[in-house]
Amino acid sequence: MRDELFESFPFGIIRIDSDNKIQRMNYYAKQLTHALDHESLEMLLSLKPKNDITSWSVANHQVALSVELFMVRGDSHRLLLLGLEPNFTSTLPPQFERALEDLTTDPEEIVLRIVNMISAATSFERFDLVRVNPHLRKYSYAYSIGLGIEGTLYAPYSQIRKTGLGWILETEAPQLSSSLQPESFSFSEDPLLYQTGFRSAMRVPILFGQEVIGAILLGGTRSLQFEIEDAYLINQISRHFSQAFYHSGIIEERSYHAIATSAFLHSIAGNLKDEHILDFLNDYCTQLQLATQLESIHLCLLDQEHQNQKLLVSAGKKFLQENEWKPLNKEIAEMLQVKSIVCYSLAHTQTQNTDELLNQGFTSILYAPIEHRENIVAALVAAAMDEKASSPHMSGLFKVATEQLSSIVAHLQGVPNAVPEPKPFLQSFKKTRKDPLQDQGTSGFSRIIGSSKIMQDTIQNAARAAQYDFPILITGETGTGKELLAKAIHQSSQVAQGPFIVVNSAAIPANLLESELFGYQEGAFSGGAKGGKPGKILLANRGTLFLDEIGELSPELQAKLLRVIQEQEVEPLGAIKPIPVKVRILSATHRDLSQMVEQGEFREDLFYRLNSIEVKIPPLRDRGQDILELAEHMLQFLAQSHGTPEKTLSPSAQGLLLKYTWPGNIRQLQNIINRLYVFVEDSVIHSKDLPPDLRVVETDKGNSEKEEIESLLAEFGGNKTALAQYLGITRTGLWKKLKRLGLQ
Repeated sequence: MRDELFESFPFGIIRIDSDNKIQRMNYYAKQLTHALDHESLEMLLSLKPKNDITSWSVANHQVALSVELFMVRGDSHRLLLLGLEPNFTSTLPPQFERALEDLTTDPEEIVLRIVNMISAATSFERFDLVRVNPHLRKYSYAYSIGLGIEGTLYAPYSQIRKTGLGWILETEAPQLSSSLQPESFSFSEDPLLYQTGFRSAMRVPILFGQEVIGAILLGGTRSLQFEIEDAYLINQISRHFSQAFYHSGIIEERSYHAIATSAFLHSIAGNLKDEHILDFLNDYCTQLQLATQLESIHLCLLDQEHQNQKLLVSAGKKFLQENEWKPLNKEIAEMLQVKSIVCYSLAHTQTQNTDELLNQGFTSILYAPIEHRENIVAALVAAAMDEKASSPHMSGLFKVATEQLSSIVAHLQGVPNAVPEPKPFLQSFKKTRKDPLQDQGTSGFSRIIGSSKIMQDTIQNAARAAQYDFPILITGETGTGKELLAKAIHQSSQVAQGPFIVVNSAAIPANLLESELFGYQEGAFSGGAKGGKPGKILLANRGTLFLDEIGELSPELQAKLLRVIQEQEVEPLGAIKPIPVKVRILSATHRDLSQMVEQGEFREDLFYRLNSIEVKIPPLRDRGQDILELAEHMLQFLAQSHGTPEKTLSPSAQGLLLKYTWPGNIRQLQNIINRLYVFVEDSVIHSKDLPPDLRVVETDKGNSEKEEIESLLAEFGGNKTALAQYLGITRTGLWKKLKRLGLQ
């Protein structure tokens, strides 16, 4: 660990060897131990865990200290941590504290934050961030970068075996191999790591809810590249982001399931013949009844206009009328009124048919609405001879079931208010010829939403620039959609048939960026993959290379990139001669490159090469009604991809969206819309549903952020977990916010 990082810990930290000798200590530790007498210091240095006890309190006539001990499997050293408060180790060095405040659960954002934090903590030649399912003993990759391990395949969702990952799953503890040697191999993958060129390895679990939900796996090509201080810091960092990492994994998996299920069901609905739909629904109810072990499941069609219902299919014991239209019963009428699932425990709630149902042995019943385009067209009814039908678990399951059935039921003949969705391949689009420029390939810009003049001007400028092979620099604040615009430029360019390769300079550690960009020949350095690696520039040959966050490139890489642009050739590491390459360069940054040139942080000649044409994306706050267009599009997409009714924004909510300054731009808007879609149960999103940062702009309230958070704390009865969920941040992030506002 670098000395400046070691010194930045806000508490005392001492590394001790197996002979109880001090190897290293920071300034804070020197100050604290200076107040101890010789006997107390000797006692501290001899502390070792006993019966899993790793924390103590030590006091003499000058000072009282809280003490913690950290040890890691594979290293003979131990760390002695000293502070004046009981929970002093809950605070990290300042640069990591800032990165953890307001940590969202957006899958892409959390992974990028983790990569940046681990890169700031230590250097490495390989980094794998994996998600773990401890119950299935499987893992998947959230992020991988660096040298490829010889003899292994990139196989997401693999079974966890007796590897280092298997060890930390069992022990829930970190492991450090500071010097990988054949005589000291610990795990089955160590020989492959050694053969590839790795000489040190570190494995750190990500724990949440007393379970391993992920792991950080690091490899280095030098012995002693990782020290016990690195293991401690990364272990502490993982504890702080574990909640966000866990919930982002759930969001990611739900997204996969929702999109795949929606596509599957829409495909079924579009291809089922009318005479087969009833068979399908009957089989669905039968399978659902078998899976839930409920005694009865019925599906009824509803006609709200005439207040009628009709039994369509059933599985299990029957208790509803036969297949003919009859007036709505009281329970279904109540379901229609609240527009939500309603459950009854017949022992406690009297319903219209209570006596009849009780006589048949039923004791609980559930009514779940099936919606199509905001109209309730049917109901899924379940009854049980125990309390199961009124349980929260069954409500959640039937909510998913009704969402799945929506598109199927809508295709039935005679369903009131149901309008089958047109098949995509039958839709026709009327093209309007505006000017010759638009016929030259603006189709790549069709995904960019925004009718404001400032955005339309930006699109027109980008469309004109796309026709030429000059390098283009895309500038704009973080989250404005620079990659989306770059992709549109590529798709509208003369190299549209070629690859579009993205390199996010901010998401790749500096020491790995050169090999990622330029590649290397076999034998170029210790640890290189057999056969070498082509690099991103060669992969982009005859296509487009998009360099995102170009301002993060080191001076050395700036010089090498300049040569690629000037000479149209790339020289991989270890190559004897350069390789010709024809690639369109697009770059983007949120930084002021001209100012960086003045300060000597960016090469002037490279700046002018990249900046042949500049396209500046306006911030969201300057785009007016585009904010509402984007929000409505996001809500429509979420409804379509998840197979659920659309949600709309109330006029008051729209007003607040327009007033807000959007420091995080479109990315922030997307995160907020995602949260509202998940947590707002009503079909209309009101101003009260918006996060406090947006609601605080209401001039009639005049509330500060502190007052707003204080009000929300009272509203949630002091429940910080619920408040953090509402704000879309982790509990740790909320704690840091409360501390900053003086409310903790």
